[in-house]
Amino acid sequence: MDTMSALLIVLAIVGIATCGVAIFVLVQTAQTMRSARRLFDDMDGRLVPLVEKIEVTVDAVNAELLRIDGIVTRFEDVSDAVNAPFDAVNAVGSRLRQAWTAARRARKG
Repeated sequence: MDTMSALLIVLAIVGIATCGVAIFVLVQTAQTMRSARRLFDDMDGRLVPLVEKIEVTVDAVNAELLRIDGIVTRFEDVSDAVNAPFDAVNAVGSRLRQAWTAARRARKG
């Protein structure tokens, strides 16, 4: 057996091994792609109802926020109405205090 024959045998073995590895990689890639397809199909089946539930929840939260906004607005209106007499009493008290202070200064001076 000469060197050329040995080299051809080694190259044939390396070629067969390379083809085997390539076939193994292709089989693994095909299995991974099938698995990914199943995963995406499953996600699609679960994601659509989940998104719909999220949409309903967000709508409910928005409705509650609008209701709370209405309550806060009414509370502000009521507090303004309640504070108006107190503000008037404070203004009268302030004017009386100023008049009282002016009268005391006039007596001392």
